[in-house]
Amino acid sequence: MCKAADIPASAAGAALAPITAVPLPAAPKPFVALLLPLDAPDFAPPAEAVLAGCKAALALVEGTPALEIVRTGASSSHIMAGYEAAAVRGAGVIVGPMTRDGVTALAASGTIRTLTLALNAPLQPVAMPEKLYVFGLSIDAEARQVARSAWADHLRDAVVVRTVSALSRRAGQAFAQEWFALGGRISEALEFDPHADLRRLHERLSRSGADLLFLAADPDQARAVRPYLNNQIPVYATSQINSGRPDPVANVDLNGIRFVEMPWLAQPDNLTAMIYPRPDALAPELQRFYAFGIDACRIANEFLNWRLRVNLEGVTGTLTLRAGGTVEREAMPSVFRDGAVAAR
Repeated sequence: MCKAADIPASAAGAALAPITAVPLPAAPKPFVALLLPLDAPDFAPPAEAVLAGCKAALALVEGTPALEIVRTGASSSHIMAGYEAAAVRGAGVIVGPMTRDGVTALAASGTIRTLTLALNAPLQPVAMPEKLYVFGLSIDAEARQVARSAWADHLRDAVVVRTVSALSRRAGQAFAQEWFALGGRISEALEFDPHADLRRLHERLSRSGADLLFLAADPDQARAVRPYLNNQIPVYATSQINSGRPDPVANVDLNGIRFVEMPWLAQPDNLTAMIYPRPDALAPELQRFYAFGIDACRIANEFLNWRLRVNLEGVTGTLTLRAGGTVEREAMPSVFRDGAVAAR
């Protein structure tokens, strides 16, 4: 049997020596990875605007979360490689991809293990994988909101007037689907070419018994067709109709058109919008993406702190995270008045 006297004094002293705690290195702080197609010429300008908006948003967050920028091209393979690299480096939240092809590839990849806020929707509706959420400036969602707004105005019989562009057709189709779901009727759906003779369109519309007209057109197309519409009935549209350029003379033909727009453009003195710096040198069409970047990184900061019940008054609209992983954006009801955009 080993007795205390059998333990060497040196060993006994070592056994009784105080233990010194060695501090472990601090765990790396989670960061936001912003995955943008900055190396794709067609996407670089809006991506730069999103980046600027994201920086503006995070700069006002207490503690300013670290931001890592992941540059990609437009190809799905390049985007997925950037996504995987950000996940491996320990991103707390990944914001992106920004292209529909990229989001489609990500949703189908089966490799999502990091909270991710995609900045677009997949090409086809799919069930969102766990930890993948989508947020975008969808023209389809705006058209559905316009349909609900017109229905709330007690209108029931619509005519849809659109151009031949893919975007206009998408908007017209989304409006029609929501309108039918609400119980509304569409008496006619007409396409027009702004460079063609529009008198026949005017004749057909003058005989229409509809009580509203949904116009899916960009600003120039809308100015060309407006004199030929039946101006006895209200005209509704999406933000596609607004160039973002305050031009009372050019916009006089748009007066009275009701549409939806982000507060950043419809109401610059909105309390939320006034918090953030406004880069006036940024082209009007890029202001939307700057505002989009602000709201995207505000949501990312919520995710970074595991606050997943998003309900924010954003600069692009009221933002609510719905079941299924979609951040719903309710834009501001607006109208052209005296050639300028005004909240309605």
